[in-house]
Amino acid sequence: MDPFSPIQGISLERYAELSALVSEVWQDAERSAQLVVAQGVTRADWEAAKAGWTARMQDPSLMGQVATAYMPLYNAALAKKAPVVQLPSFEDYVAMSGAAKGLGLDAALRHYGLDMTKWTQIAMHWNGKMAADMPRYASFGPMVEQEGARIAQGGPPRPLGQPGMQPQPGMQPQPGGQNFDRQAEQAAREVGKAAAAGFSALGSAFGAFGSAVAGFGVGSRVIVTWSNGQRYPATVAAVGQGQYYVTMTDGTQHWIPSAYVAAG
Repeated sequence: MDPFSPIQGISLERYAELSALVSEVWQDAERSAQLVVAQGVTRADWEAAKAGWTARMQDPSLMGQVATAYMPLYNAALAKKAPVVQLPSFEDYVAMSGAAKGLGLDAALRHYGLDMTKWTQIAMHWNGKMAADMPRYASFGPMVEQEGARIAQGGPPRPLGQPGMQPQPGMQPQPGGQNFDRQAEQAAREVGKAAAAGFSALGSAFGAFGSAVAGFGVGSRVIVTWSNGQRYPATVAAVGQGQYYVTMTDGTQHWIPSAYVAAG
């Protein structure tokens, strides 16, 4: 089967457009269906396409091919729907991601005056940029963990435009603080809720917690379940939207859906 064949007549590009359309109301199944139906797509076809495309994106045998193709399509659809006037600096993205980790996504977005559409665009921009220059941005995960722990312990979110948070290759993570486990559990719940709503929302949830979702930051040692059912050790090299870019022990690198990555 061609993994890119349309599902109920809905191509991957069309699915990305519809997902962007409902990005602000994805938790409301009824409202999402109304918006999709207004575009000439039946609710049954939308539900089938959503379930089918999500399954393909998470299928380990496809090694992330569909998800990798989907992300730029979804990002372009979001930009067409609501262009971001100005993308934040790396320092500001660290601050925002730390606030999402320490306060929870909704509270962080309210604090910085962002909606989910703009946040997803920001997260996809920076996650893609970091994946393309991994050595430079290797410190992103530890920085987000530290910032999230600081906020979880009562510190205020950092104002935007504050210097001093430039990427620092080789920076090592510090202890996450007494509330780290609670925050990790919260992150997992957010991702679980988003997964039920479709991959577009799943990508938003992952982006909100930067590369530290569930503790798998850049450099983490993990176990990958391959399409043959065997488990292999690997190291996280980058984090995408619901996927991890891992380096295997033989030196090869692959995008792996998060459902098939476990603690090493």
